[in-house]
Amino acid sequence: MAAVLLSACAGTDSTSASPGASGSQAAGAGCAAGATALTFWGWSAGYDLAVKKFNQTHPDICVKLENAGAANDEYVKLSDALKANSGTPDVAQIEYFEVPSFEITNSLVDLSQYGVSSVEKDIAPVAWSQVTQGSKQYAMPVDLGPLALYYNSKEFSAHKLSVPATWSEFAATADKLHTADPKAAITNFDPVSAQDVLALMQQYNAFPFSYSGGAKLGINFTGTAQTAFAAFWQGLIDKKEVTTAADFSPAQWSNLDSGVNASRLSPAWGPVGMQSSIKKTIGDWRTAPIPQTATGKNLSGNWGGSTLTVVKGTAHAKEAAEFVKWFGASADSWKILSGKVAGAFPGYLPLLKSTDFQSATLPISGPSKPNKVFAAAAQNMENPQWPPIMTAALTQWTSTFAGVTKGTETLPEAFKTFQQQMVTYAKAQGFTVTEG
Repeated sequence: MAAVLLSACAGTDSTSASPGASGSQAAGAGCAAGATALTFWGWSAGYDLAVKKFNQTHPDICVKLENAGAANDEYVKLSDALKANSGTPDVAQIEYFEVPSFEITNSLVDLSQYGVSSVEKDIAPVAWSQVTQGSKQYAMPVDLGPLALYYNSKEFSAHKLSVPATWSEFAATADKLHTADPKAAITNFDPVSAQDVLALMQQYNAFPFSYSGGAKLGINFTGTAQTAFAAFWQGLIDKKEVTTAADFSPAQWSNLDSGVNASRLSPAWGPVGMQSSIKKTIGDWRTAPIPQTATGKNLSGNWGGSTLTVVKGTAHAKEAAEFVKWFGASADSWKILSGKVAGAFPGYLPLLKSTDFQSATLPISGPSKPNKVFAAAAQNMENPQWPPIMTAALTQWTSTFAGVTKGTETLPEAFKTFQQQMVTYAKAQGFTVTEG
């Protein structure tokens, strides 16, 4: 099983990464003499400010933040250090989908033995469930990326479009818009961007992986729900009612700002970055719950977010656990993490539920309050059971799904191919695989 992580770390989708500290930070400077020194590998914006605050309020512990690279760059270095049994940090930032890959190689400290599980009541259930197995806790949740429908209110008004509550209504709205303006599309769907496709599959009750630890793994890209999901989006692609521009590309921003795309299936952290990439439609965007598979349902999917883990081999697990607990579940930390520099969307319930947070506005959304919708979405998600082969899956995804964008294959065809590829890979790593 140890081969799973070490052989898989060849690439990842780092869309949830945000620019942060560069190199070794001064956040650990000026700590009290005799304080327990901790090394923290992290990359997200604002982490240096949170570390500085912790050190000011916890003089017995001195955290030094180092940027070992964002997402996969860090994971490769961490894997190499673990293999060499040398140079590992005490604490490492790891995205939710990568936690099982490090857990299965026994690389993470069980935080429950240090009382970190006492904050479970303050963490969104979907965040907590992604870092725990039974009574064991392998990471401290930090931020989340719940999905909502972020739509251009002026475009919707101009074409007399109602905000769709279900996916069938969404498809009908796409038909109406494209008929009225053949250059317009209801949204963008990037087949090559694995994390947001998987988030949409989660919301559609079609998440393709099942895993609860050990050597048994479920992989299902060809079941009834998965096939229906693929057929739904392929239908919109065929009719050119969605665009397939690369996520975060100039083409995507241009489409959103010019009216070519009337909406975005956006994670909660999306609007902040989006408003720095568009100009013409600032103030026009509004937020609604993401369409549902059936009337009366209220389920979102999660795209992005990170955790903090305590790395096996640390001589200071107790102090490291105290730090990660404070980082993910304290008002002092979240005042910084949710601020303008970091802009992280909390998995921390006291902030998610607060009136001030839900009443916040953004220039891109005018007087509306997007956090209210995103906060509700964050509390209405089922746990995606990430498998411990996600690095390999994300790497393979890029080439397998490229043909959908090019029009040389369909999404259902790509799902079938990817199913075979992942089953073959997982079995080669020693897993007992259940299909369907």
